[in-house]
Amino acid sequence: RSSFVRGVNSHNFITTNALKTKDITMSTTSSMPQEVLDAIQKLDDTDQDTVTAYIDKLKGIIDEKDAELLAFKDADDAKAMDTDELAAEEEDFPPLYKNGEDYEAASEHKMKATDLKNEGKWEEALEEYNLAVQAAPPSALLYANRATVLLKLEKYKAAERDCDEAIKENPDSAKALRVRGKVLKAMGEWEKSLHDLSASQTIDFDEDTVADLKEVQEKVKEIEHAKVQEKLEKEEKMRKRAEEIKKAQEEAKKGEASSSSARSSDEGMPGGGFGGGMPEGMPGGMPGGMGGIMEMLQSDPELAAALQNPKVLSVFSEMMSGGAPDPAKMQAAMADPEVGPILQKLMTKIGGAMGGGGMPGGGMPGGGVGDDIPDIGGGDDGDFDDLPDLE
Repeated sequence: RSSFVRGVNSHNFITTNALKTKDITMSTTSSMPQEVLDAIQKLDDTDQDTVTAYIDKLKGIIDEKDAELLAFKDADDAKAMDTDELAAEEEDFPPLYKNGEDYEAASEHKMKATDLKNEGKWEEALEEYNLAVQAAPPSALLYANRATVLLKLEKYKAAERDCDEAIKENPDSAKALRVRGKVLKAMGEWEKSLHDLSASQTIDFDEDTVADLKEVQEKVKEIEHAKVQEKLEKEEKMRKRAEEIKKAQEEAKKGEASSSSARSSDEGMPGGGFGGGMPEGMPGGMPGGMGGIMEMLQSDPELAAALQNPKVLSVFSEMMSGGAPDPAKMQAAMADPEVGPILQKLMTKIGGAMGGGGMPGGGMPGGGVGDDIPDIGGGDDGDFDDLPDLE
């Protein structure tokens, strides 16, 4: 940075409004170098604006750089803390073998470590094991013994690493597998622990490991049971969801079928009515076609429901197949316990709507329904002699 910028950065800046007044107070004079104030006072208003704007810009850049430097410093401090923490963690990991061929020293340290371990002096035993590992190429048993001490000191990761090193040397090291199984048990790695403990017992059965293996087996059973339950719950939710979807689809299909049936019923009759229609200009002022009749029928809930019955529709279509009601067929329909009551009510409504004019063929006067039709439920002969001859 230039000396000018450093001078600017080391003092407070006067504002643009203060410069424009050309009346610099004592407080302003004390806030900037005198040579800078004198130079600015000699400028006109436009030049003063230009210089002060540039100074403000420089100050902004300097502030940004200072902020960046501060951020870098904080990051460096944080990194240094992380490094210290990492170093502290690495202190929990004893040294691995690098080089050395002093087998005599290694043997001496191993014996001392064994004695200290048997006395329960774990820290001292660890120090001797470290010296033994560094003195000469360590065996799988040496790493497993040091792992045992690390397990007692609750340095689980370090113990696991020593077991890994031992198993690299000898994959069938029962002791390394056994110690690692116990380490994994302490860390809650139940499935992995079960694998190692089971393998160690297969290679070399150890009575002291039975209790650990049993505990791990129970834990693994609980975990597997929980997994099965979770799977069953998910499957049950999926089954219920599938049933809901299926039910919704079936209801939608029923709705579509009902709508389709209603449309088919209307389309099966010209003008939305009975098959064959009715002649134009029916007596009694009844309008031609069945549109008006159907409107009247649909207004009655019972008749509207009856018209959805395929049997009723079939009988009505057959009865009206000639273009006008067939008395013989009407009589047969009246005798049907399912169709008769509907036809009776239907004829009553039609008769009322026709205003007494009757229906074609002279069989149904407007004043009532069934007056000219013999009583098929009574009488001795029950024949159709009273019906008019339509031939």
